[in-house]
Amino acid sequence: MTKKNGSSALTRRDFLKAGVFLGSTTLLVSQVPQVMGRMRSWDRGGHTVGDAYEELTRAENILYTACLGCHTSCGAKARILDGVLAKLDGNPYSAHNMLPQPPYETPPWDLTRIDGKFCPKGQTMIQTVYDPYRIRTALKRTGKRGEGKWVTIPFQQAIDEMVNGGYLFKDVPGEEKRYVEGLKDLWKLRDPELAKNITADVKAIVKKQMTVAEFKEKYKDNLDLFIDPDHPDLGPKNNQMVFMGGRIQYGREAFVKRWLNGGFGSINYHNH
Repeated sequence: MTKKNGSSALTRRDFLKAGVFLGSTTLLVSQVPQVMGRMRSWDRGGHTVGDAYEELTRAENILYTACLGCHTSCGAKARILDGVLAKLDGNPYSAHNMLPQPPYETPPWDLTRIDGKFCPKGQTMIQTVYDPYRIRTALKRTGKRGEGKWVTIPFQQAIDEMVNGGYLFKDVPGEEKRYVEGLKDLWKLRDPELAKNITADVKAIVKKQMTVAEFKEKYKDNLDLFIDPDHPDLGPKNNQMVFMGGRIQYGREAFVKRWLNGGFGSINYHNH
C-alpha cells in the first residue's frame, strides 16, 4: 500500500499479489471436497485398497515432516492428493514411529509402503488445516455459562476488554452489574523491592518464622495488593493472571516468562 495525499492507494504490485493469493486459496478450498469424496469412494469399494494406496505412495505425493501436536515431535508422513493433505501417518524413518526400527540397510524405497505409528492427536492435524468450524477469530460469550451462546468480535475489542475490563456482560441476564477486572486491575504490585520483601516474608511464614498476623501488620498499608491477606501464600493479585501455553518453547517460552514473571509479576506460567 502507498500513501497519496493522506489516503491509502493500492499499487499494481499489491493488487497482483492479492489476486494470486485469493485465487490459489479459492482453488485449494474448492479441491478439498473433491479429494475427500475420492477417498470416501475408496472406502465404499470404488477402488481396491491396493489401487488407493498406490496413488498415495507415489514419491511425488508424499512429504516428510514433523507433527507439532505435542512436544514429542514425531516424524510424520503427509500424503498429498491433488494438492490437498489427504492422510497422515508416522514416518517409518523416524525412531519415534517404528518399534522395532527397520534395519539400517533397508532401502528407502522399501519403506515408502510402510506406515509408522501415529497417535489420534496427530491424525487430527488434518482438521487443524481444513475444518471449516475451527476457531479463527475472537469469541465472546453472550449467554449464561454453558448455554453455548457466542458472538465474534474484532481482535482489537478483545484486547481492549481483556486489558481494561469493565461491565463486559451487561447484556447477559444476571450479570448486568458484574464488573470484570482487566489486566490493568490485576497489575497491582509494581514495586520490585516491595515484591522481593513480600516473597521473603511469605517464605518465612511457611517456615514458621513469621505469623500471618505479623505479616498483615507489617504490610497493613498494602493489604489491597493481595488476593487474600489471610492467605499471603496466594501472593499479590498479579498472580490472578495465568498464562496457559500450548506448544511453546525455545525463544518464545523465555520471552513469555520474562514478561509474565519479570514484567507483570505473576508466577502462574503453565505449559503444554
